[in-house]
Order: sequence, then structure tokens, then C-alpha cells
Amino acid sequence: MRARARWLSANNPIMDNIDNAIINNVIGTGISLQSVTGKDTFDRTVEEEFKRWAEKPSNCDVTAKFTFFDMQRMILKSRMVDGEIYIYKKVTKEGLKLQLIEADAIDSGRQDGGIETDVTGVPKVYHFLDLNNKSFSIKAEYIINYFLADRPSQMRGMSEYKQAILDIKNFSAFQTASIQGARARANIAYTVQSSGSGQFGANIAQDIQSINGVSVLYMKQGESIEKLDPDSVATDYVQFSENTIRLIATARKISYELAFRDYSKVNFASSRASLLQDFKRFDHEQIHLTNYILNDVYETWLKISSLTGKVKATGIQKSPEKWVMPKWIMPKRDLVDPLKEITAIEKKIQMGITCESDVASQNGEDYEQIIIKKAKEIELKAKYGVPDYTLILEEESDSTDDGTTDIDEQMSGGESANDTKKDT
Repeated sequence: MRARARWLSANNPIMDNIDNAIINNVIGTGISLQSVTGKDTFDRTVEEEFKRWAEKPSNCDVTAKFTFFDMQRMILKSRMVDGEIYIYKKVTKEGLKLQLIEADAIDSGRQDGGIETDVTGVPKVYHFLDLNNKSFSIKAEYIINYFLADRPSQMRGMSEYKQAILDIKNFSAFQTASIQGARARANIAYTVQSSGSGQFGANIAQDIQSINGVSVLYMKQGESIEKLDPDSVATDYVQFSENTIRLIATARKISYELAFRDYSKVNFASSRASLLQDFKRFDHEQIHLTNYILNDVYETWLKISSLTGKVKATGIQKSPEKWVMPKWIMPKRDLVDPLKEITAIEKKIQMGITCESDVASQNGEDYEQIIIKKAKEIELKAKYGVPDYTLILEEESDSTDDGTTDIDEQMSGGESANDTKKDT
């Protein structure tokens, strides 16, 4: 199953496109950290140190080849294709480093299948094979075995291609047969039919002559010519392809439009409904990654960083809940209808259903950084005498149709509009 899934991922454009669509929407350029303990100095230090660790391969990767954001994409890709991946949290003198171990590295030849557990089924030790096919062991506390479980007692992951492999195989076979049939029919433009009962085509080569580079066939009495239609299978091929790709998209739990990038047969409402369902799939993936990978890696990194002195977190070993408060910034999700959705978001904020920081996180932004940038912009505008258009727009929105403000209407006593404005 794993070998077939890997082959399809490398050679089939449909499956590769579906994988990339999921990864780009779930992870994008990387899920970044925001610490929300409320201790400003600590939060800024942690975010800076974690970013420095995550962006430099020699800091976060045992092999010094990948950034933490690269590993996020590979972790999700491996889980979808192979069904699982193992993440080794290795403690070094420099700090925490991660090593990604593929599924086929597990020593499955052992009686326990490479995963040693206690009587209750809790993993205690993982056994792997190195490049020289020698077995080595790692305690379970340093290993994250990442997969999607379908059963409570499940210990290994299964490729997410499992429901689509048969459909992909049928599609590839039909596509090959259709191409071969079309090529064969394209090589034969016409057929000669005869109503006689004698031998047909015995001396057909003698009946073909070339006139100015064009082959001319002299037919006998009772013979006729009929043109073949090389496009006769085109309709069947298109219909079969669409139906098969829909089945594949369903098996991968993603919409047909996003899997095939074909929005030609749906209207705006239908495409938006499909995207909303896809967003729910992406939300689930992000929550799953956060709970099983990101939080675990961050807590381990923070504890080790406090021991090495890079981060000051007194008592974190005994009370990690006081210091380990991550908020993960997900990749920006573009709006389907920006004007309508921004208006809806504005209404939600006014009604108290959501807050601006949550909206910023959904757009892949750090709300505090937005406020800092806004403050700097206001300061620069004031320094160089540039008007703040935000305030101008707010003043215009407060104006009434007759040119007076709401404060003018509340004033009484026979004062003129100009006198009122002066007082205001």
C-alpha cells in the first residue's frame, strides 16, 4: 500500500495536486508561534528565539537540511502518503533538534512489530533500523508517532490513498486505452467498402497512385468510401474522467473543484459552499497538527531552552502550564467575496461575537504586530504632516445628509450650525 501510494504521489498529477492543495491551505509557508502568557518581555523573547530556532536548519534539524517550516510540510505529506511518520525529539548540547523518521524505518520484523508497549498498550520503546539495517531503540517519550487513527487500538497509520488507489488505476487504464484508440483511429482516415463478393484489396497497392504528393485510390465498381470519426470517444472520455476524479476527490475528502481546479461548471454560490467544506477539512488538519505536533515540540523546546539559559522561565519543569501558552498563527486564508465577508466580520466584531485578534490570526497575522505597525504609521504621518485617512473616513461617516454632525443635532438653544461647530 505504501509503495503504491508513493508511486502515485510521484507520478500521478491528480494525487500530487490534491496533496499540494491540502498542504498549501493547511500549512502554507509555515505555522508560526505567538506566546500569550501575558508577560510581555518573556513573550517577545520566546517568539524571537523560537523563530531563530525554526528558521535555521542547523538549529532545529538533526541533519541540518530542513527548517521547522519545511518539516511541517513534510510531516503532513508523509502522513497522507505513507500513513504515518515518526518525529524524534533529540536533546543536544545546542538544544532541541528534530529528526524525521519514515514509516518503513520501523523494525517491523520484531515480534512486537517495532513498537514495544506495556500491558495496557501504551508505547514504551520504538525500535528502528538504520541505513546499515542495524536495529536501534528510542524511548517513547522522545518519539511522536503521528498518524490518523480509525480504531482505538490502532498502533500504525494507513495511507490516505487507500480509497482512491483503485479509481486511479481504472482511470489510468482507461486513459491509456483511449489514447491508443484515438491514435489508431487518427492513422486511418477512410475505409473502403464493397458490395461485391469477390476478393477485396488483393491488388490494392496497385490501385493507389500519387498525384502531386497526394495519395489517390482508384476504387472498383460497387465500392464506396466512408470517413472515420476520430472524436467519437471524446465525449465518453470526458464524462468518465470527471466521474472518476469526483470519486478520487471524495476519497481524499476534498471538493472536486479544488482537486481539479475546475470552477467552470459551478456558480459563485456553489463554489463558495464547496470551499467552506474544504475549509472545515483544513481546520481539522490544523487542529490535529497543533494538538499532536506543534504543542508537543514547543513545550519540549521551551523546557530545554530554559535549561540552556536561552529563555528565562523559572519553575517551568514543575509548572509548565504557567509558561507554555502558545497560539499558532495559521497561513492566511483568502476571502471568496472580500467585500461581503469583511462586512460580516465587521458586524461580528461590533456584536462581540469575535474579536480583532482572532480575525488577525485567521489571516495569518500577529495582532500585536499589526498594532505596533499602525502606531508607527500614525507617528510617521504626524511627523511629516500627512493626514490620517482613517480618521477622515470616520468623520465623514458621522456626518448627516444635511452636512451637520450628530453633535449638531443634539445641540439646542437656537444656535447656528457654525456656532455649534466652533463649540464642538
